[in-house]
Amino acid sequence: MIKLILLTGFLGTGKTTLLKQLLSEFKDEKIGVIVNEFGQINIDGTLVEKEGVKMTELTNGSIFCACIKDNFVNSLIALSKEDISYFFIEASGLADPASMSHILEGISPNTKVPYDYRGSVCVLDAETFLDYYDLLPALHQQVAYGGAIIVNKVDLVDEEKLSDVLEKLSSINNTSPIYVTTYCKVDFRKLIDELRVPDKPGEESSNTVESRPKTFTLVADEIVPRKPLEEFLHGLQDGAYRIKGFANTEEGTVYISGVKNHMEIVPWNEPVKQTEIVVISAVGIRMMSMITSGLKGGLKNILNISL
Repeated sequence: MIKLILLTGFLGTGKTTLLKQLLSEFKDEKIGVIVNEFGQINIDGTLVEKEGVKMTELTNGSIFCACIKDNFVNSLIALSKEDISYFFIEASGLADPASMSHILEGISPNTKVPYDYRGSVCVLDAETFLDYYDLLPALHQQVAYGGAIIVNKVDLVDEEKLSDVLEKLSSINNTSPIYVTTYCKVDFRKLIDELRVPDKPGEESSNTVESRPKTFTLVADEIVPRKPLEEFLHGLQDGAYRIKGFANTEEGTVYISGVKNHMEIVPWNEPVKQTEIVVISAVGIRMMSMITSGLKGGLKNILNISL
């Protein structure tokens, strides 16, 4: 059987960091990976590309939404025919995994090697979880269906806020183990060995075409001036769930990773063909206005907006 582990968590919580570390930990195993993103461009897939790993990228929607669910099902069936022993799925940040067990039951007659669904690992950001929880039903579902919960980025909160986060988690799911950490540093073998599917009936996912957040892609073929770019992106943070991508600047290629309260822009050693930055937001019209008004000076003629 193929051991299947689902990774869930809101945008920017550290899922890709966790996936990279799992791939390193299980490097001697034969591994399959699905990386799912809302946007048309798969930034996370670039981050986790690894020789010997069979990776499938599913973009432009949640794998649990009708918009790309058929692609997800077909990918699961196709990968069951590959010679792999571990299969990691990184779901998009607003994925509602309530239907995962039902999906696997539905495809079981068509899989060559059956899947052993070990459960989902839910990663959350200790600093922003309480800010978004009441606004986004998917966050409740990620915790409720989590076979293990990683409370990440605890270095950014005080003990009182951490206590509030843990209290909220216990009120949603009081049976799954909780790991409190930074940079998703946990005992990965223990995590996978102890992972279980919660005793909770599956249900239809809340992910629908109508509930999708708005995604904007900023693309440039020319070199982008770094300082104006940084100022522009910082100006978008207040209205964005997530900002991520790569940019070719006069100082070299940089990787961009931003959430509501933090923005990281760091050197990236691998070359990229062009600048590609994804902005995910719930406020489509307002974000479009923020982007167009923020594109000033040289940036206005360099960055192109794709919806």
